Parts: sequence; C-alpha cells; structure tokens
Amino acid sequence: MNNIFLIYGNEDYLINKNLNEILKSINSNDNISRYNLDTDSIESVLIDASTVSMFDDKKVIICDNSTFLTSEGKLENDENFLRYIENAFKDVYLIFIVRNEKLDERKKIVKSLKKVSKVIVCNKIENYDLSNYVYEYIKENGFKIDRKDIETILKRSLYNLSIITNELNKLFVYKKDNKNITSEDIDKVITSNINDNIFDLTNMVVNGEKEKLIDTYNNLIRMGEDPFKLMVTLSNQYRLILEVKLMVKNGYKDDEIISKLKEHPYRIKLAKNSLVSIEESTKKLEQLADLNYNIVTGKVDSNFGFEMFLLNL
Repeated sequence: MNNIFLIYGNEDYLINKNLNEILKSINSNDNISRYNLDTDSIESVLIDASTVSMFDDKKVIICDNSTFLTSEGKLENDENFLRYIENAFKDVYLIFIVRNEKLDERKKIVKSLKKVSKVIVCNKIENYDLSNYVYEYIKENGFKIDRKDIETILKRSLYNLSIITNELNKLFVYKKDNKNITSEDIDKVITSNINDNIFDLTNMVVNGEKEKLIDTYNNLIRMGEDPFKLMVTLSNQYRLILEVKLMVKNGYKDDEIISKLKEHPYRIKLAKNSLVSIEESTKKLEQLADLNYNIVTGKVDSNFGFEMFLLNL
C-alpha cells in the first residue's frame, strides 16, 4: 500500500469521500495529525513525520490546503520536503489535499511527489455526467431506479453532488425493504424546493404559458426570492436556447453540443425543442440587458421592472 497520498480537485464531497476511505483502509487507531498549510509550516509537518512513537505502529498526517503544489503558492525551501518524501518512513502515512482543479506540473516538488504518491483526482462532475454517476451510485448500493427519474433528483438537489448524495441516502433508508426506487418515492422523500418553482417559471416564460406565469412569479416573491436573481436565471435560459439553436443551425450533433456547452442533456433537449427562435432569444436577451442596466443604475425598481417584462411577453 502507498503511504503517501495526493488528493486534489475542486469537488469537496469527493475529496472528503476519498479521504475517509483512505483513513478506513489504514486503520491507524486514531493516531492522526491534521495541518492546514495555509497557516501551518511544512517544517512542522516534516518534524512530525520524522517522529515515530514506540506506542503506535502507524501515524497519519493530513496536510490540507497544500497550495504550494499549485501556481498560487510556493515553499521557501523545498529541499527538506523532497528529501523526506524520497525516504519516507513506511509507518507514517502522509495525505496531501489540494483544493484546486489543477496542480502546477512545472514544479519539481509536484513531479517528485506524484512519483511516490497515490494520486486521486476529485474534480467536479460536469452536469451532463451527473446522471450516469447517480445511476451507478444507486446501483452500487443495491437499488434500482428508472433513468428518467434521476433528473427529478438532480433538479431538486440543485445538481450539487453533496446534496444529491444526502438525498439518495435518505431514499436508501426509506426503501430498505424494497430496493426499487420509484417517482412516487422521490416525491415523498425529496421535497420540492424553491428552485423547482424557478425552473417552472423560466419554462413558462420561454414557452409562452402566460396563464400561470404571474401567479408563479408572485409566489416566488412571497417565498422571499429576489426578482434580480430570477431575471438573471431567465437570461441564462434564453442564452442557452440561443447557443443551442445556433449550434444546431451550424450542424452540431446533440452529443457535440452537450460536450461543448457542458450542460445536462435534459437542459440541452429543452433548449433545442423550445419554440423560441434565434431572433426571439436575441431580442429577449437585449431587453433583459436593458432592464438589468436600468435596475443597477436605480432607474427602475427590480420587482416592478421584471413584472412589467413578464406582462409584456
């Protein structure tokens, strides 16, 4: 087993998950030291790593925020560090955590550390890959689900991996006697949230469904939602429609669009099938940009301005 680990990425959930798995595999009897290298020195780590107790057979040292391995940080003197990792004590487990999607591969210390470490990359899973990740996670835990129901879980969990996992674990407990997860189970366990209503509002706007539009908008305002945030969300939806339709017009296939825009296939499908034309998307984006300017400069109240925009659709 490796006794030096390098975990890096921008997805905290995956970082914590892998860290816990490493600690479980080492089984160090709680002889664990933790350092935050934003404030603690690497010298303190090396002194600790070079000190072995006669009462413990294993020692674990966790070095969080190891930014010296990125382009954003550095070590004043890296020779001691290089000397140690090349001759690391076999009963001392060093775990370096870098909360950044990239390491500085030009640095000698990065190259040297990667040679002697088990490297684990924990970058965020793009929206278009989340469905597959969730499906496999459910399958690994011994449950079944229809793929079409996964989108509801993603939407209600805000496409956030940590929230998704928490909600799935609640579903697993609820369905422990019957391993088949249904849409009814999802409705009972994963409650609808304000983001569902925002999603519904944007769909009503771009699909021209005016009957319930103002009621939905007023409900969101009563729930404390910011009109400016709603306007930005709607702008993003129009922009996605415009980008997708322009790419379709230029001959891009669905998988190419998903890959380039890094959006979930469901959102791409909605944008592609929207009745809003390229010209209409462009016009609405210009109107929303003007409204944004008027709100920011204090010429128009955000609630009144956005409501007038909705009434004039």
